[in-house]
Amino acid sequence: MTTVADLLADPYFPRLKALVIDVTGMAFYADKDADLALIVADRMDHCVIDNCATYLERLQGDGEEMDSLVAELTIGETYFFRHKEQFDALREIILPDILARNASSRRLRIWSAGCATGPEPYTLAILLKREFGAQMLGWHVSILGTDINQKFLARARDGRYDQWAFRATPENIRQECFVAVGKQWQIKPEYKAMVSFQYHNLTRNRFPSITDNIAAFDIIICRNVVIYFSRETVEALVPCFRESLTNGGWLVMGHAEPNMELFRSFRTVNCPGAVLYQRVDGEAPETPPPALRPPPPLRPPGPAARPPKPSKPVLRPPAAAAKATPAATTSQPLSEVRALADQGKWDDALRACDTALTGDALNWRPHYLRALILDQMGDKEACETALRRAIYLDRRAVLPHYHLGLFLQRAEEIEAARRSFRNVLTLLEHQADETLVDEGEDLNAGQLRETVGMHMKLIGM
Repeated sequence: MTTVADLLADPYFPRLKALVIDVTGMAFYADKDADLALIVADRMDHCVIDNCATYLERLQGDGEEMDSLVAELTIGETYFFRHKEQFDALREIILPDILARNASSRRLRIWSAGCATGPEPYTLAILLKREFGAQMLGWHVSILGTDINQKFLARARDGRYDQWAFRATPENIRQECFVAVGKQWQIKPEYKAMVSFQYHNLTRNRFPSITDNIAAFDIIICRNVVIYFSRETVEALVPCFRESLTNGGWLVMGHAEPNMELFRSFRTVNCPGAVLYQRVDGEAPETPPPALRPPPPLRPPGPAARPPKPSKPVLRPPAAAAKATPAATTSQPLSEVRALADQGKWDDALRACDTALTGDALNWRPHYLRALILDQMGDKEACETALRRAIYLDRRAVLPHYHLGLFLQRAEEIEAARRSFRNVLTLLEHQADETLVDEGEDLNAGQLRETVGMHMKLIGM
């Protein structure tokens, strides 16, 4: 059995540590050798390896083992209604602002980035339905939870939690929103239906991107995630978050992430126990934020019996795109469609797409983009029709198969989703990793293969 002392004395341990930090982006482990060694030792024992040099070779040649190590490095300990002050701010400042601003479109998009096992996006669904349901009748609401730990995502999709996850949840909410299943609690279908989950790596998967369903959000919540990364990584991520918001959209970071200098491109709103960041294009309004009312009936019980451990996501930097083979060039009209979609101008994007189709109806690309736009507009039937039409026009087009798989996965048509994902892998089978995917922006075949593999593991091979 490999001990922590053995690893710390191994001359190859510094190289292994450097690889872990390079792959994950987590500067958190830079000065925590013993913590890292404890996790690595467990994986080495599992692999029946007793030295760092051999394990390094295994990690560099075995993606499965790297994924297993990544899963151990992340901590998904979280709970419902975590950090009450931030949910008060959502209730009292952010959601009223968005409901007024989106009254005509009647659409709301929220992204929970680094969602771990899912309590955060489900808490948002509970908050919206219980406290704003009457105002949002007929609205299309989309809450997306993303993470790179496939085990966490599988648990999130299951929606079943132990008693400890409710330590900040009022008893009446647990009783009303969950069903007891043995010693666990299952979230009710009416809340679960508002939330979807998908694999997404903040540093490897480009965003904003309509292709990845990461664009034009009204709210982005990324709490207790970036505190584990280097300043350089965070500086690169913040502009991506801003561009993934609609004008007027809100970014909510963790309460332990107060470096406001990194968010100087946002309007900053200070409120009790939370700092909020709003994207405001042009002159920022000078009006003060609304005062917080005493919290409605979501007051949690007393302090938790033990302090929670923050979630630690793992981030993998993009692989080198050496001599990437260019895919087909997107036409100018379709570039305009993409630009409008990435900004959340769905009606304008749909009109531009229909104009493009007028002169090019047999081209799969505008049908594919039209499907992505219709999906965001809540027209599921038309979305599926457009995806299948794109596939009919060119069965070798990879991305329509991929998005049909995602569509079917969200609809819980699991066997059909598996078939679509298998079609993607078959089409990519003979393509080099660095080959760019047609209509995938800078997505290459290797990255798409990896992402599809994650989704297939999530739903069961």
